Amino acid sequence: MRTRVGPLVAVLALTLVAGCGAGGTAGSQSASSCAAVLVHDGHRYLGVAPVRRDPATTGRLARAVLAACDDTGGRERGRDENVRVAELVGVPLATAVLLDGEVYVRDGRALPQRSRRWFRAPRCAGAGEIRLAGDWLGVTGRRRPRFDGDVRPPYRVRMHVTDGPRRYVGATLEVHASGSTDPGLAPRDVRTSLWRGGRLEARVRCAGGRYEAAALRVP
Repeated sequence: MRTRVGPLVAVLALTLVAGCGAGGTAGSQSASSCAAVLVHDGHRYLGVAPVRRDPATTGRLARAVLAACDDTGGRERGRDENVRVAELVGVPLATAVLLDGEVYVRDGRALPQRSRRWFRAPRCAGAGEIRLAGDWLGVTGRRRPRFDGDVRPPYRVRMHVTDGPRRYVGATLEVHASGSTDPGLAPRDVRTSLWRGGRLEARVRCAGGRYEAAALRVP
């Protein structure tokens, strides 16, 4: 049985990274090809959406089963998987649980209103540069890739922040890179970091609430 309660780090295949450059989003395509269903205490829980801010958890874990995928889209999950899910603060297990950074809600139940903030990332705010570091979850590019792992600006990097100003820690952000991002990411960074669920460091500036990358670096 696995214990998986933190943000899901997308360890991507070569072909998926190449597809991202054509307009897909790395780390999120597979979620759309197969309905996310958990079974806990005999009840079905449906995946709502990945969280954009880490919700508080009680530390209590519970057993659940991640149902096998029954679509024909090619997703490789042919068997049920035993997992441990996390209990959310102020939300009973009988209503919702957290697994891999995604909230699952029991059929016929609803999340409290205050949970809406979990699904909204904080806006970039302030003057000057902000230093962020965290888990690199995916990359989306506009340009058709020339080879596997090809990353050319403009592109967006998705990262889960673990170090930086308190406002951003625990949030999953999209950082926008352009031709002026220096240094930017290279194919070797994809191979050595993204595919292995690695780390990313970013210096960003705020522009209309967006995170504009001044520099991106793989430690």
